[in-house]
This record gives sequence, structure tokens and C-alpha cells, in this order.
Amino acid sequence: MPIAEIDLKVRKILSEKLNVGIDTITGDSRLAEDLGVDSFGAVELMFEIEEAFHLKIPDSDIEQVRSVKDIVAYLDGFMNKPPAATA
Repeated sequence: MPIAEIDLKVRKILSEKLNVGIDTITGDSRLAEDLGVDSFGAVELMFEIEEAFHLKIPDSDIEQVRSVKDIVAYLDGFMNKPPAATA
């Protein structure tokens, strides 16, 4: 999936979940400081993203996500990583 498509999908999820306009959410938007996501909201948000992208995000990875671009970069790396080489 192209990174632009991932970005748009993430911003749509955030817009719907947080009831804010999609145009107000940028890559630099910080989840807590700019969008008002608390720790409980962050967990709910990650469940939404996992469901939308059909993947499981380890809890340890969730703690490292601070902004929209962090989410997009993580998803891009997770979804578009090359397959592991076999010996």
C-alpha cells in the first residue's frame, strides 16, 4: 500500500474517532498535545488502526508512537517490509 494511502486512511480514522476535521490533522499532529488523545484513547485508537489495516501491533511499539507521522511510518514499515530471506 502506498504511503500516501496509509496516511489518508490513518487521518480518516483519527478524524472519525476524535470528531475533528480531517484537514486539521497533519503528519506533525501530536496525538496527546495536539489531538487530545489520552492513554486510554491511544489504546482504543490502536485497536481501530489494527482492525482497519488487518494487523496486530505489539504493545511495546504503541508506546513509541507520538504523532500521526509516527503511525504512518510504522505502518509503512510494517506493511511494506520485504519478506524475510530464507536460508
